[in-house]
Amino acid sequence: MISVFVTWLIIACGALACVYMLWGAWSRFPRRDFDDVVHFLYPVDLSLAEALLDPAAEFDISWKLAPQEFREAQRKRMSLYVELVRRMAHNSKVLVEFSNAEIIREDLLRSDRARTLQQTAIEVRIYALLTLLKLRVWMWVSKTPTMPHLRKAAHVDGLKTYDALKTAAEAAFLHLPPTDLETLTRNL
Repeated sequence: MISVFVTWLIIACGALACVYMLWGAWSRFPRRDFDDVVHFLYPVDLSLAEALLDPAAEFDISWKLAPQEFREAQRKRMSLYVELVRRMAHNSKVLVEFSNAEIIREDLLRSDRARTLQQTAIEVRIYALLTLLKLRVWMWVSKTPTMPHLRKAAHVDGLKTYDALKTAAEAAFLHLPPTDLETLTRNL
């Protein structure tokens, strides 16, 4: 009799845990609108990222500095690139949340643009997560990692894809007034 009670208690606890996890997953992703998107984006300087990943600039730095100084300079450059990639990941997450809310709407044109934005944002997110993983491992293991190898991850060119994300975001928010669209592109 007690074993039957314990069995049902375990089943009930498991069912409650599943309901709690589903509620947590459902409530975790907020429905984003334009006002949420613009103010939650972090600016990413693609020209700085391009300069950090430039092989000629890295060779020039390695040529001018002693090995110990080069390692220190390289770690600083990597830390700066980590911040840029974190911003890319965050922005892509916010845009995926916005796209999810837009896809549900009845407007087919906005829904198609949101799907394009969502696909590009997912590619940027994949690049960012794999690049952050690479950077963490390299900073921990390698003495002198090379930054130009970080341009691509999982066959995704991070900087080109992020630029495509900007273009897709402009297309998805085309219905906005020009000042709001400028604010969006500046925050991306």
